[in-house]
Amino acid sequence: MTSWDITPSGVGVVVSHVGDVMGVLDEIVQAYSGDLEGAATSAGTLAPGGASGDGKGQTGLVAAALAEFVEGTASELQFIGVRMSKSLTGAVEATTAYQTGDLEMAALLQQRAAAVVEPDMPAGWTRGLL
Repeated sequence: MTSWDITPSGVGVVVSHVGDVMGVLDEIVQAYSGDLEGAATSAGTLAPGGASGDGKGQTGLVAAALAEFVEGTASELQFIGVRMSKSLTGAVEATTAYQTGDLEMAALLQQRAAAVVEPDMPAGWTRGLL
């Protein structure tokens, strides 16, 4: 690899797209919770006729399994959002550091070029000969 191919505008476009996806993902997670609750409610109860003495049915096997599934996958679902957020932050910070490094290197090269002393050349010598 002879050079980096990082453009801040390109990184900005990607970060923007990922931000849009994160927004959609958040909407999906919100709907997921409601959908699972609806599925558990619709799955039935253990009591015959669907109701116990207090007017509420005991949780059915499917509802219990869904509750265990939600409990077991909640941290994984949260991890997706956290990882995406940290990845975006890292991309922005890396791009900023890259730009800062480029500017520092350019400034250093300019300082070095300005510090070059031109020697006294013999009479009759001109720069165009080289």
